[in-house]
Amino acid sequence: MLNNTSFLTIEFQGISLGGWLGGYGPTTPSDWHARSGWIYLGMVIWGFGLGGNMYHDDELREIRRVAAKEFEEKKKEGKDVKKHYEVPEAGLFRWVLYPHYLCEWIEWAGFWMVGGLACAPARVFLVNEIATMMPRALAGRRWYVERFGRERIGGRRAVVPGLL
Repeated sequence: MLNNTSFLTIEFQGISLGGWLGGYGPTTPSDWHARSGWIYLGMVIWGFGLGGNMYHDDELREIRRVAAKEFEEKKKEGKDVKKHYEVPEAGLFRWVLYPHYLCEWIEWAGFWMVGGLACAPARVFLVNEIATMMPRALAGRRWYVERFGRERIGGRRAVVPGLL
């Protein structure tokens, strides 16, 4: 559920992108045609990022669904119930702990390409996403290492395979 701040952020982002595209984006059929290669490539990248983001978010939700079911079963039996944590293994989780962040960055990089590399609102949004998500991912990786041990986490990075 969205809170008021999230709603205002989404509203502001939509107005910024729409205003930029309406005022500075392609305006004539020849402008659109000249940008069609970038638009199609950006849409493919955006779709790839969106699909990856949805897939990895669903993997996390599935872990929570299973944990919630186990929680309810144990609670009915009167057993002591602790919060359940586990390391995801599917998809890009094999290499990074926050692949949904990476996929979201890919998604918005694709959108930036669709809007044009001069599209300031899309560029700013991508930079803001990276700037706010990177510290969370790095802190989250430290939490995973503390919780599960360096051996269990292995060479998994926070967001970018082999790098961060």
